[in-house]
Amino acid sequence: MTTFSETVSDANRAQLAYIEETTFGSQVTGSNLQTMRLTGESLKGTQETQVSNELRSDRQISDIVRTGLGMSGGVNAEMSYGAYDDLILAGLMASAWSSPVTVGPITTIDASDTDNSFNDSANGFGSLVVGQWVKVSGFTTAANNGIFKLTSVAAGKIIVSGGTLVTEAVGDSVTIVMGAQAVNGTTKISFNIERKYTDLSNEFALFTGCMVNGFGLSVALKNMVTASFDFAGKKEESETASGGTGYDAAPTNSILNTVDHIEGLLENQASVAAKEFSMNLANNLTPREKLGALGAFDVGTGECGVTGSLNAYFKTKTLYDKYLNDTETSLAIVMQDAAGNAYVIDLPAVKFSDGDRPAPGKNQDIMANLSYNAKMHATEGITIRIAKFAA
Repeated sequence: MTTFSETVSDANRAQLAYIEETTFGSQVTGSNLQTMRLTGESLKGTQETQVSNELRSDRQISDIVRTGLGMSGGVNAEMSYGAYDDLILAGLMASAWSSPVTVGPITTIDASDTDNSFNDSANGFGSLVVGQWVKVSGFTTAANNGIFKLTSVAAGKIIVSGGTLVTEAVGDSVTIVMGAQAVNGTTKISFNIERKYTDLSNEFALFTGCMVNGFGLSVALKNMVTASFDFAGKKEESETASGGTGYDAAPTNSILNTVDHIEGLLENQASVAAKEFSMNLANNLTPREKLGALGAFDVGTGECGVTGSLNAYFKTKTLYDKYLNDTETSLAIVMQDAAGNAYVIDLPAVKFSDGDRPAPGKNQDIMANLSYNAKMHATEGITIRIAKFAA
């Protein structure tokens, strides 16, 4: 084995891990940290300084004073099931993921194309909730299996959208699962984030008071589904040891790609052919500082702003006219890996804020390039919902 006189840290050897804080801005000790899958990160401590305005006859600066302290930066990732649920929850400012509800497997459920419904003669649908998403399996007819949104719920009948059902009689052993979900809320969650330089001896960077200021999702043609998480926090410190007792391994589910794992991109709950979809959530966090203290003692929460873009093939005026006429619609994307783990990003009320449909040049498709802003849905009372289904 070759010996080198100096060791310089390599980005490939860096490890990022986190743990939720019990007290804002304080290091958590005595527990395992959760390691993170990532493609890169830019976390850093930030400082504000002020140069003295004193006049000196020798033209020199008499002092430079530190006046502020914080942390910022982001983590980039390729989306995989379960790897970022804690960060998604914190970004939504939701208190917890809801518990999934399972109906079945039972043989008393049929499907009807008359009203796009599932019907249960045993009246087992009473725990399902309008607006949430369900995953259906077990029907012989493939169209009746999949992930749908609940638009009406009664004990013996649920009406769904997001797919067209085919009439099928009872007899199959059918399971319907209402997935866990989280929606935008007001719960503040902060983390310790540790960067370990594994190729160096006892070198760590510790970021405290880290809150998810925003997160984004990019779904582009012939690509991985990528995610980004933006942080705002209290400070960065150098450490010689981890505060944790060890590390929990990151989930190992496969990376979602935009060829095999996009089950549906829906506008107004109908499939839309597109080359690209993006979503960005901003929490507009504001560090709160006070006289006599360095750094934030609290973080103020701004509005939940959700924006994004849709690059859809131009077929008819129907979609584009929703931009021209300021018409409210909805957007949702359903992603499912080969094992059956799935996410739904649901924006039940959006308006298109910008758009064009030009003829850009020879031998090119005409695309409807649309930007959108999400808003609170009048009856669902939310701006964004993320549902998840474990295989």
